[in-house]
Amino acid sequence: MLTAAALMAMIWGPVADAPMPSQPPEPLVAISLPAPGEASAGFWQVVIEQQLIIRVPARRSPINNFMAAPTPEMRLRQIPIEWKEKKAPKCVAMRDITGMQATERDSIDLITRQRQRLRAQLNRGCRALDFYAGFYMQGTKDGRLCEDRDEIHARTGAKCQIDKFRLMVPVPRDED
Repeated sequence: MLTAAALMAMIWGPVADAPMPSQPPEPLVAISLPAPGEASAGFWQVVIEQQLIIRVPARRSPINNFMAAPTPEMRLRQIPIEWKEKKAPKCVAMRDITGMQATERDSIDLITRQRQRLRAQLNRGCRALDFYAGFYMQGTKDGRLCEDRDEIHARTGAKCQIDKFRLMVPVPRDED
């Protein structure tokens, strides 16, 4: 106990005997703002940019059959479904798109939260196979993906604009 007190006295002793500095230390970084009335004063500008990228995952399809296998379902027999195209809105809310499938050569099917299927016809020269692993889309001010306005980006580097949306309606097919 006495040794600890002696050590503390040695540590604190010289500090108590040292003279106090008369001025505060210099700042590490000097910041000088021009006075409002100075003629040489320019202007200050702050630019804040924000970018939102949304990733849409791909689902298994005949074109990209090597994707992860679907979860097993307890169905005895699945009824074949045929899809019929109908008129669709020109824009889709980005937050409603949950997945996609590449089913045609020049179009991809977007799957929405409402369990709807929208066929996005890609512009000329774009192949659906480029989007086998899903796609990215850049967020817009209105939060919608619109035809003849927005682009989707493949992970391979391809960029394609959407020409038209078509609503896909399931129609049961009769087997003969």
